[in-house]
Amino acid sequence: MKDSPQVTIEVRNIVKQFGAFRALDNVDLKVANGELLALLGPSGSGKTTLLRIIAGLDWPDAGEVSFDGENALARGAGERHVGFVFQHYALFRHMTVFENVAFGLRVQPRAVRKDEAAIRARVKELLDLVQLDWLAGRYPSQLSGGQRQRIALARALAIEPRILLLDEPFGALDAKVRKELRQWLRSLHEEINVTSIFVTHDQEEALEVANRVVVMDKGRIEQIGTPGDVYDNPATAFVHSFIGESIILPVDVSEGHVKLGSRVLNVDANGASGPSKLFVRRHDMHVGPVGEGAFDGTVRRVRSFGPIQRADIALNGDGDTLVEIDAPRDRNLTAGDIVSLQPRRYRIFAGRD
Repeated sequence: MKDSPQVTIEVRNIVKQFGAFRALDNVDLKVANGELLALLGPSGSGKTTLLRIIAGLDWPDAGEVSFDGENALARGAGERHVGFVFQHYALFRHMTVFENVAFGLRVQPRAVRKDEAAIRARVKELLDLVQLDWLAGRYPSQLSGGQRQRIALARALAIEPRILLLDEPFGALDAKVRKELRQWLRSLHEEINVTSIFVTHDQEEALEVANRVVVMDKGRIEQIGTPGDVYDNPATAFVHSFIGESIILPVDVSEGHVKLGSRVLNVDANGASGPSKLFVRRHDMHVGPVGEGAFDGTVRRVRSFGPIQRADIALNGDGDTLVEIDAPRDRNLTAGDIVSLQPRRYRIFAGRD
């Protein structure tokens, strides 16, 4: 497979309203040549709207979109040379796999359309690329979900797009197939080298596949960084709570002292002041003997998941507050144990909103 042309995408001050709802609120983003970028966020965060605007399937109320410095908004979707892969495949049920992949090539204007031999060679190349050449004569109804999505991707690549956009590409698949296709997509991108953006609400998918992750919420970008950056150094309370599974405790910070209720915790205030929230990953809450940590608690329930134990622990003195922690299975926690908890890695963000 030859290298496809790489394109830099730049989005500046994009605003999009749907009635009173502001789907995108002055969004700025730059996607580098050949990058595989994930737009990650909950439903309603604006990620699919942004993708559709880049594709030319929707239009902003304000702002600019450029490809390699040229105004993309002056061109319609068909003129942008963008390949788009949808969550639900959008394959033509009455066409074979071969004809589905060939479709975009057959409907190109006569001036640029390949001859039949070249079309057949291109389709064979793509079916080989997605490792499904043996299914060329079958119909979509005869394929598994994972096979359909790979054919949808081959069809999007048939026209040699400058940009590849994927909207929740694995969202309709079961967990095992999603994991297999994530690894496959990462390898495929390294081979085809097309500037690519994919939308997902699955944090594991974004962290595993992308070069960089854009975390969105309520129409705004909360953080942009490598998967390691956004996981290890979340910029906001939202990013910490959305990426990874966090314990969140309401605290008050005064003169550098962090209080949970009336209890002063043995933690650093991290520059916060006033009503705040303490965030710690479940696996970063150390379980030790009574009196050695920031606070004590009573184990209420324990269940095992492979090498870990997951335990619900009620904080002593505040039995209504339950924290869920992950501990090594050989810690042998049982219901009724009284233990001490100490955050090893944590962040404190000011504010309770």
